[in-house]
Amino acid sequence: MRELLLLLAIVPIITYNLTDIYLPKRKWLWTGLALGMVVAPVSMCLLQSTHIPVIGKILGLGGLILNIVHGPLGYFTVVAIGIHEPGTVLSAAQLTQINIINGFVWGMFYGVLGYNIDLKWPSTAEGKRLFAGAGKKAMAPYRK
Repeated sequence: MRELLLLLAIVPIITYNLTDIYLPKRKWLWTGLALGMVVAPVSMCLLQSTHIPVIGKILGLGGLILNIVHGPLGYFTVVAIGIHEPGTVLSAAQLTQINIINGFVWGMFYGVLGYNIDLKWPSTAEGKRLFAGAGKKAMAPYRK
């Protein structure tokens, strides 16, 4: 089940590709939002993947670094609000609450960062729609 969390890493990649096609002027806003929402669960999954023989140690180290940066914010928020007691073992439901808070906070952070990137480097592309203009070219001989 832990490995299924790694599938969340596909969400920012799909978001980047779809916004590159359909909404290029806000590409980094939506990609940052998607990345921020999944970075905490993916880092936890990478941290728990050290049992994989060769590449697991490298993945675990990357997950450790990401989890040190992105993990504590949700935990300390939940403890400060008083939902959980500090120093107790967390259940899966409690980790889910922490990751929801992490997703909300880091999604906003990376979304704002992506918005600023979009403002700084505006895209000149109008969008690469799959069949943009195909109908106009096909009907051109019939127009007067």
